[in-house]
Amino acid sequence: MATAIINTGMAQTNLKNIDLEKFAGKWFVIACIPTSFDKNWNYVTETYSVNAKGKIDIYTTYKKGNDPKQKDVRSKGFPDKKSNNVKWKVQFVWPFRADYLVEEVDNNYFYTVVGHPKKKYLYIMNRTGTMGDIQYKEILDRCAKKGYDTSQILKIQQ
Repeated sequence: MATAIINTGMAQTNLKNIDLEKFAGKWFVIACIPTSFDKNWNYVTETYSVNAKGKIDIYTTYKKGNDPKQKDVRSKGFPDKKSNNVKWKVQFVWPFRADYLVEEVDNNYFYTVVGHPKKKYLYIMNRTGTMGDIQYKEILDRCAKKGYDTSQILKIQQ
């Protein structure tokens, strides 16, 4: 069974389930190991909405490079109920779906780390767009222990 980690502020515990209603809402991307699709993006937000079928509608906004114009893209998330919503498939272009893995979410759903089962990419996100240096370093340390190449992580301008 897949698990993610909750940061309780004092200790780490295994998360058994991602509550999609709590996960829904706007997230600011703080840093990432980008895919080839989203390299050079800044001011990135992702808004997740649970639709009537229990799937996730994802609305992403961003600015590319130095272009001041905001762009957007819509995609769909397909949480795997057998994994208690920890594993997802995300579809940017039909019929292709990418694997996503919720690596961490804190107990208040204030920050999350979303990655890939093969550690190909990673997104550190929170609800405000700013993160303290200590928390950021702790997240990076945990990601490195999980097998992510943290030297590839890029901070995202907000």
